[in-house]
Amino acid sequence: MQKFYFFINFSIIGLTFLTGCSTQRQMVPDLPGRHGVVYYLDGAGGGSVITDWGRGVKAGLEEGGYQGEFIEYKWQTGLGVLADQDSSVEYKKAQAAKLAQRIVDYVESHPGDPVNLVGLSAGTAVAIYTLEALPTWCTVDVVILLGSSIDAHYNLTNALERVEDDLYVFTSPKDGVLGLLVPISGTADRQFSGREVAGIKGFIMPPDLDAQARVSYSKVINVHWQQGFAKTGNRGGHTGGTHPRFVAQYLTPLLIPEGPRTMYAKHPELVSTTK
Repeated sequence: MQKFYFFINFSIIGLTFLTGCSTQRQMVPDLPGRHGVVYYLDGAGGGSVITDWGRGVKAGLEEGGYQGEFIEYKWQTGLGVLADQDSSVEYKKAQAAKLAQRIVDYVESHPGDPVNLVGLSAGTAVAIYTLEALPTWCTVDVVILLGSSIDAHYNLTNALERVEDDLYVFTSPKDGVLGLLVPISGTADRQFSGREVAGIKGFIMPPDLDAQARVSYSKVINVHWQQGFAKTGNRGGHTGGTHPRFVAQYLTPLLIPEGPRTMYAKHPELVSTTK
């Protein structure tokens, strides 16, 4: 059994996103350089000297012209990949509640500045739980999920109430971690759903939602991996979305208010809404 867990840990490492959180949203004009903050949540086992995929995201944002703050939030257990991935929902929600409070604190001192969330792999679960932990009057602008190891059928209704613009889910059928290992260890939200994982399928709208919740799901944009992404270093693997060139070209425009935030409207072949 110890050899099995070592194999899982080693294999995962190897294979391996204008808001104002105020009671009255303040309308602040988009000014060059006023890009606010990106809170980044790395994947299981991430944030260390060797496996810090946030470095690539930060470098790509800078290359793409993002001029705001980049804050990597450490939510991991410190016990390794498997312990992080398989940590309980309660643990992840406790870490998310701390980040939610930090977001509130940030916007109290930076009223009107954009706040965005970017998550990788198991960090995407903490990102969703962070949204759910925010007060209903507190919204973030854009959420970007890379290699999301959440059940594709997870109900996003509460989280989407705190998303002002859109929630982008970058998917890839070539993701070996999500396709081979997560079905064994379970998703980050502790479901055993086979390959029905958001990072492969995109999020799927639950069938029993009311009309208002169904409308909110229009914020969910599933962005599908394409061969052209390989030119920017994203070859469809689990951490391909953190490659600096890919981040600069495909993620940064979503996070710059004065940039082409509707870029995927020009490329309908890449995206789909939930079904």
